[in-house]
Amino acid sequence: MGRLVDRTLECGGLLQVALDFTALEEALRVASLLPASRSLIMEAGTPLIKSEGLKSVRLLRALPGHHLVMADTKTMDVGGLEAQMAFSAGADAMSVLLAASEETIREAVRAAEDVGTDVYADSMGFQDLASWVDKARRSGADVFLIHIGIDVQRALGITATQALDLVRKAKELFRGPVAVAGGIKPEDVRLVVGAGADIVIIGSAITKSQDPRSSTLRALEKLGSRCQ
Repeated sequence: MGRLVDRTLECGGLLQVALDFTALEEALRVASLLPASRSLIMEAGTPLIKSEGLKSVRLLRALPGHHLVMADTKTMDVGGLEAQMAFSAGADAMSVLLAASEETIREAVRAAEDVGTDVYADSMGFQDLASWVDKARRSGADVFLIHIGIDVQRALGITATQALDLVRKAKELFRGPVAVAGGIKPEDVRLVVGAGADIVIIGSAITKSQDPRSSTLRALEKLGSRCQ
């Protein structure tokens, strides 16, 4: 358990803003508009990392405030190496897909334990939630992520708010922090938290809004965190 999980326990809930840009300048512009809050995680999204590299993590880390930084690496192999790279760049957490081998997840977890950081186990594409939660627990992952991907959202019109039963089940089985992502809007946050989410992840509903700061403040209000 590292500092992101510690912050989750301290605050009672966190908001993660997914900066899924391909241009670093745009990601930093939006990030600079976000309010300073101990309840905020800035996510270097997968497209941003693939386009701009881990310097995106370093620059998000360097922004003023008390935010945490998550690198959404979606690692599938060489878990220890990719975790070390993310943490060396300043990430408080990184992600490994649960489709990866248990060995890959464990290697990432070992790297996190060495420096007091955390690993998200991303369940995107799962077939059997219970077996994937069990795999995440066996592997030592710190956070279980229920993730409705963008392609699925667009093709099927499904968002995380339509999967709240899965959130409840994951919370019951994982016995640790549960993060939820997939088409969530600021007005949905209270509903998602009520289902058991500890970390609510919002992307375009904040980053593409006319006023990202106000949208984030609305989401934080619905979150009901104990931290400012």
